[in-house]
Parts: sequence; structure tokens; C-alpha cells
Amino acid sequence: MLRVRMRWADAIVLGPGQLTVIEGKLRPSEYLKGVAELRLYMHLVPHTPELDLWKGARIAGRLVIPVHDPTVDMLARQDGLDVAVFQPTFWTEFTAAIHARERRPIRPEEATLIKP
Repeated sequence: MLRVRMRWADAIVLGPGQLTVIEGKLRPSEYLKGVAELRLYMHLVPHTPELDLWKGARIAGRLVIPVHDPTVDMLARQDGLDVAVFQPTFWTEFTAAIHARERRPIRPEEATLIKP
């Protein structure tokens, strides 16, 4: 009931000839959700009246995550999305407040099972 129902990206960067849609996720369990949301937001750009001035501009997508996940990185790049690793200033306090299993992405040995 309290879930967000609006389809808003976390940020949009408007540059000459390019519009970059940015989506960030803190928990590794939500990284894949971030990839899907980013694809949806990029699809909606040409249909958003507020962005009419950028019609025809290149649309890029960037997923911002605090811990590198090789599998999500590979899947995002296959979709033409950029992945950036950034830990906010509150990262230490945030990780202390969540369960240990929510702090890490897929195990590296599991990632090798997925081939590009």
C-alpha cells in the first residue's frame, strides 16, 4: 500500500544532444529492479511532454549502485546501460542497519555461471 506508484527516475541530466536517465539502488537485491526501471524510464522519455525540447536527443541510461555486481553490470551493459559504483556518505551507517545478506550482491562464483 505504501509502495511508490509514480514512474519517476531518480535524476535526469540534460546535456547538449544527450539526455541521461539515472536510477540508483542501495540494496543489491534491487539492482535488477533498477535495470528494469531504467529501461522503462528511457522508453517514456519521448512520450513525456516536459522533455519535448530534447526530442531527437540521444537517450542514455545509468544505474548507480554502491557495490559492484558483475552479473548486473553485464546485463545492464547488454542493454546499452552504463553502471557506476558510488557509495554515499551514509553508506557505513546504512549497511550497519540492514541484514548481512542484504549487503552483498551475487557471489562471484555464481556470476561465472551466467555467460554473456
